Amino acid sequence: MRLYYLLVFVLGGILGTAGDFSHVASQTDGYANPLYPLPTGQPFWVPLLFGSASLGICISHLLGDRFLKRPENLLAESWPSAVSGVLVFLGLYVTSGFLPLPTGGAKDLVLWIISLVFWLLADRTWQGALLAVGTAVVGTCVEIGLTQSGAFFYTQNESGFFGVPPWLPSLYIAASVAVGNLARTLERTFSVPK
Repeated sequence: MRLYYLLVFVLGGILGTAGDFSHVASQTDGYANPLYPLPTGQPFWVPLLFGSASLGICISHLLGDRFLKRPENLLAESWPSAVSGVLVFLGLYVTSGFLPLPTGGAKDLVLWIISLVFWLLADRTWQGALLAVGTAVVGTCVEIGLTQSGAFFYTQNESGFFGVPPWLPSLYIAASVAVGNLARTLERTFSVPK
């Protein structure tokens, strides 16, 4: 196992939980009777879920890059770009909670445009687009399953797409770009020269 996988898991757990808390604070989503709640009101398993999701994106993108023969994109895989990409994703996450536009219309359009522009600026490869779509499909399906099981809920105004917001896949596209580029940067930084 690569040691930086642990870093991705921990960072994903912390930053993902912080992003999710912006949804709780904005009343975009919530948890009914959370088991062993954190001080934020989120259940204890939320950091584990986000850490696992981040690690899943990291590993799937590194493997996908090799399988799909993704060209190196050194601009997207520099430390300043990787860090700024994570910050853009977190900004989009918070924006999705607090943007005062209606879901099912203008809010969806704004979030989709931002995520697609982010992909254009930070990736621009067909392989990255394919990985982003895969991440969006898997992530959205997992959240649909979690809402259907009662693990958490999106508020009525936000839950118009099988219990989740129609803009949710756009967040996963941005997560794919941000975490994927972070993973590539870590891989290049910590790989042993051959």
